[in-house]
Amino acid sequence: MENVVILDLGSNSTRLSINEVTNGSFREVRRQKVMTRMAEGMGKTLGEKVLKKAAIERTLAALTDFKKEYQDLPNLKVKGIATAAVRAASNSQAFLNQVKELTGVDVEVLSGDAEAYYDYVGVKNSLKLNDFILCDMGGGSFELAVVKDGQAVNLASIPFGAVSLTERFNAQDLLSAKDLFRFQGFVQGLFNEQLWLLEGRYLPLVLLGGANRTVARTEMMRRGQKNLDEFHGVKMSARSFLNIYTDWLGLDFSQRQERLGVEADRADIILGGLTPIAQLIQQLDIPELIFSESGVREGILYSMVTE
Repeated sequence: MENVVILDLGSNSTRLSINEVTNGSFREVRRQKVMTRMAEGMGKTLGEKVLKKAAIERTLAALTDFKKEYQDLPNLKVKGIATAAVRAASNSQAFLNQVKELTGVDVEVLSGDAEAYYDYVGVKNSLKLNDFILCDMGGGSFELAVVKDGQAVNLASIPFGAVSLTERFNAQDLLSAKDLFRFQGFVQGLFNEQLWLLEGRYLPLVLLGGANRTVARTEMMRRGQKNLDEFHGVKMSARSFLNIYTDWLGLDFSQRQERLGVEADRADIILGGLTPIAQLIQQLDIPELIFSESGVREGILYSMVTE
């Protein structure tokens, strides 16, 4: 047996995943998450993107704690990945050098297409679906794919996510009509650049990412389900999703915090993450949503164990 650790330096959170790999399969035995907001400040400028000092310090502190969890495991393999915020930042190499000095790991900065591809692999191997559209809403980017007969026919990464869109359109608090209109027009322009998305019309939409998980857990609480971590494969109608989004759209920051409860730490960026999803649902006449726990990390693990 091999212990495979994934260090995932995301734009909103930094994550640890410890997995036992045996005979071509894997089982996650531990995971941790720290909200480090690597993409902080990136939505406020159209020019050079820079990782902020505070965000770097938060991430290095999380990695220091994570290292204590895995460093004594036998037969250890550690893989580090980074996504949109590190991908876009002009000072990313200096940051990655700090990570290497701390952990000994050479972090792979995934391209947008690679991130979308691993999302597809993770979903394909964990949900019994042949035809679907996929959206992974991250902090600094969101990934899209259309899948037909089990194969990704198109995929892309859009370089805006829940954190950067929130900052760009002042969505932290009560979203004004003016900012919402600007936000929707901007997203529509992004979708218009991806005409292949029309191939996903009427297909179920598989959702990944923290903002979407918050919706899944809200729906599960409405149904009276107790274990809110078991959201993988949970389904809901597009109308129910839009009702939840519309409800939160009418709340200010403190009201959303109260409404979100255990998910309150996402209250400031939740509208930034969900507004593109709501638009995608309406534009493509999506009938049903399916939530997936498997994404980039699981896609990488599936790829590793089948090599």
